[in-house]
This record gives sequence, structure tokens and C-alpha cells, in this order.
Amino acid sequence: MSLRNTLFIAAGAIAAAVLIYAGFKADRMARIGAGYKAKVTCSEIFVAGREKKDVIPQEFAGMPGAMKQISVVVDEDAKVVRAKGPVGFGGARAIYREGYGCTLANAGRVAPLPPAPAEVAAEPWPEAPPASGKALMRVDYGALDFALTRAFENNTPNHRAIVVAVDGKIVDERYADDFTAKTPFLSWSMAKSVTTTLVGAAVKRGLLDINDAAPVPEWEGDDQKSRITWNDLLQMQSGLAFGEQYDVIRSDVNRMLFERADAGGVAARSPVEHAPGEAWYYSSGTTNLIARTLKQTLERQGIDLQAFAQEVIFEPLGAASFTLEPDASGTVIGSSFVYATARDWARLGQLYLQDGVWEGERLLPEGWVDYVKTPASASDGQYGAQFWLNREGEEGRERFFPGVPEEMYFFAGHEGQYVFVIPDKRMVVVRTGMTRGRPAMPEVAPLLKEIYDAVGFPEDRAPNEAAG
Repeated sequence: MSLRNTLFIAAGAIAAAVLIYAGFKADRMARIGAGYKAKVTCSEIFVAGREKKDVIPQEFAGMPGAMKQISVVVDEDAKVVRAKGPVGFGGARAIYREGYGCTLANAGRVAPLPPAPAEVAAEPWPEAPPASGKALMRVDYGALDFALTRAFENNTPNHRAIVVAVDGKIVDERYADDFTAKTPFLSWSMAKSVTTTLVGAAVKRGLLDINDAAPVPEWEGDDQKSRITWNDLLQMQSGLAFGEQYDVIRSDVNRMLFERADAGGVAARSPVEHAPGEAWYYSSGTTNLIARTLKQTLERQGIDLQAFAQEVIFEPLGAASFTLEPDASGTVIGSSFVYATARDWARLGQLYLQDGVWEGERLLPEGWVDYVKTPASASDGQYGAQFWLNREGEEGRERFFPGVPEEMYFFAGHEGQYVFVIPDKRMVVVRTGMTRGRPAMPEVAPLLKEIYDAVGFPEDRAPNEAAG
């Protein structure tokens, strides 16, 4: 064989290898996009009850152009959604199961689940509308109506729902077109506050102690990781490495949510970067490890986590719309995938406003509400235990929501999902929406201040000067 032919063959082999590698890389990247599109489409159609003609253009608008190249096929009868990238790259499948919502089944195997817990009986929210015998004297209904009407008429932040509850009564609510009081909304990271609520319920029943080392099977015999406590995980000070970059296609968080079968296992296997309690950084991986470890802890005592959630939290609240979606291993994705109506999100906020007590029954242990809103030591005052705080930082960091007191604390999720718990006005405000491509907090803050200012103080509460 001549040298020329040998070089030609070698060059061809190198080119083929490069193409194979490029194709492999493109396939891996397309999997994340396909997983996102299949999962969101499945849940919005089969959990939220929306039409495909609305979901596809609304949920993926404003996303990178590559997402447009990912096709989606919805099987309404089988309740399965398949997504695939261009020229066959990537590929994802999401399946719906009654009572459990949608799960990505990319690896083909999905852990069987027990029959879904019995449906919760929905309880109506008390309402206090204007011009009625139930109106609250300290609510300026005109100012509230003006603020909400203007917000939805000039809806550049893309609000989808606003619910305002004062003294446990709904005083106003608004919904964008195609959404109603019966529409379940995706939590994104508001789910973290649901997860810590379930941990609190387990603590109340003596099923775990947050000061104990978290019993993670992968950590047995590991001198460093075996010292990490439930509290370290809850306050996001475990020291475990995790990349929360959503704009990096194959970051830890994207692979965990849209590719991996065992979301909790990602953080369990992550290396240690800091000693527990030494550093704070936001980690959805940590929350999914909490959810997995809580599930395993309850199972050792013969308790199913989904049934537990229904029995000890959602049923007493009369919150019938909550759906906690699991990964392929059967563990609730406690960081991100919970659905509920705006009214039921408000119920959960109201439970915290009432110190964990509902209709005279204590659902969360004494001191739990104070615990979740106590700043984690390394967080610069911005984070408690799976709750965000409205405090100023020690080095000049401003409050997330100026004009609202620093004692406010809140659930927060991607693209502007919020439940605000505002003790000084005895008020809960829910905002869901899709504020995409820019930070949501500055978009929502002016409206929240208008809502806050439209409600007076209870007679037994003095104005909080920190609100200015």
C-alpha cells in the first residue's frame, strides 16, 4: 500500500472518529433538551389539564433556538410524550401515572409504584370579597383591584396567577388567559419548601432528628460524608459539590432533572468541597437527596412517603390538587416537580403563617416555622431551611423585595413562582408566572409592594418600620 493511500485511510479514520465524537456529544446535549420538553409537555397536559395547542407555544417561547428543533409527539390515549432532537439525536420519553404525575423514563425502566393514595377531599377557601358582609375593614379593595388589574393588563412579567389571602380569607385573585383557580401550577423550586414541610412532619412524629447524621447508604464508612446531618442538608451547607447552572446544558442540575433516573443519587455521589456548615451554596441536588433519604427513612418504618404527605399535610389542609412527581427510581423530585393550584399553594403558606397549626391541629412541630426562617450561618442572611428570607446582607446586599418587611419569608421557584408569607399583615400572597430571560424578583417586587401597601395592619400589630 502506498504512503498516499495509507495517509488517506488514516485521515478518513480520524474524520470518522471526529464525526462519531461530535455525534455522541450532540446526542448527549440533545437528551437534556428532549428530556425537558417531554417532561414539561407531559405534566402541563396530563397534570395541569392544558391543551397541547397552548402548551407547546407558551411553555417553550423564549428558549434557545435549538429547542425548536426538538420535536414532540403526544399520545393522548397512552398518556405518553416522546421528544427527539434533529436527525435523531437525543430522545426522551415521559409517562403519566394517575396520582403521581409524569416521570421521565429515558432508561426504559421505571420503578413500580404502589396504588396512588386516596384523593383528598377539597375544602373551599373562605373568601372576603368587597361590598359584602365578609369584607375586611383593613383591606383597601380599590387599591388592590387597581394594582392587580394593571398588572394583568400590562403583563410584561407574564403573571399567570395572583392570590391574596388576609386573615386566612381570599380577598382577591386574578388569572391570565387559559388559567383558572382550578389549574395546577408547576412549583419549580417552590417544591423545596414542600420537601422541608414533609421533613418537619416526620420530626413531629419522632421519625427522625435533624441533628442526626443523614442515613445515606452511599456514605457508610465515609469519614467525611457520614458527618453530614439532616440540618446541613436542609440549610444547604453540606459541603457537597453541585453545579446549579441552568444555562450550561449538561450541568449537574440539568442532568439530574432531565436525564438521570435517580435524582437523589447525584448529590449522594458528589465529592466534598467544604466541611459541613462552612459554606452555603444553592443546590437542588441536596434537596433531592433529602427527599430520597426521607423516603428511605420512612420505608424502614413501613411508611410510604406519598401516602404520608397526603395523610399528614394535604388532607388536613383540604389541599386536593397537590401532585408530587417522582423520578424513575420512584423518589419524589423534591427540588422541582410539584404541582398545585394557586389556592392550594396559598394553603401551604397559610400553614406557616399559623405556626404549623391548622384548624386547631398542630401539623408541624413547635419551633419548626422559626427553624425554617432562621438564616443558615453561612448564607449571609438570605436562606433558612429550604426557604428564602428577605433580610439584608452583612456587606450591603439589599433585600430581595424592598418595601416589604425583612420578616417576610417565602417559597421561590424558577421563572418567578412564589409563595410570600408576610406575618406583620397576616397575609399570604401567591404569584405564579413565566418571567423568562431575566431575573423575576425585580419584575415581581413592585407589584408585591402595592399588594402589601393595600392591606392595613391588624389591631394588635404595630407598623414594621423595616418595611420602608
